[in-house]
Amino acid sequence: MSEPTLSYFERMKLIKLGLLPKEAVAKAKKPIANKSQKKIAEEAAARDERGENDTLKENWFKARRKELVGTCQCGCGAPSQKKDDMYFRHSIAHIFPKATFLSVMYHPLNYVERAFWGGCHSVMDDTSIDRWPNMADWEDIIEKFHTLAPLLTPEERSTKFYSKLESLVYGR
Repeated sequence: MSEPTLSYFERMKLIKLGLLPKEAVAKAKKPIANKSQKKIAEEAAARDERGENDTLKENWFKARRKELVGTCQCGCGAPSQKKDDMYFRHSIAHIFPKATFLSVMYHPLNYVERAFWGGCHSVMDDTSIDRWPNMADWEDIIEKFHTLAPLLTPEERSTKFYSKLESLVYGR
């Protein structure tokens, strides 16, 4: 004998009351990832920033950190970020900007110590190069210039920045 056919609503009512088994099988639950791909990428970037992934650049910054004295060398006397594990790189200002002067970007002499929070680091940008001779460590910058200039490529020596720095060093 066949069972009587129930309407949809009658079947649902009986299922809700537990008198009939559920007809559909529940979907398998997918595990939710502990971290999103975006979060994983952000954490990797933070590790890079903190220096946990040692690259040539990071090794260079760590070596310069050992040479820092802890105060800005421009003459202002402000503390640098030498002791700050997250921001010590901000106290290392390149004399020859690393984006333009690839031949000396990781040279051990291509830097001066500057306080970042006081704005002294930003004075090392090429837009403020006219202020460099007024800094307490100008003689040190000149010595480093004489060591680094011969290592530059002809293309790097033809830049506006190099010409301006050269004229300041030689007083032209």
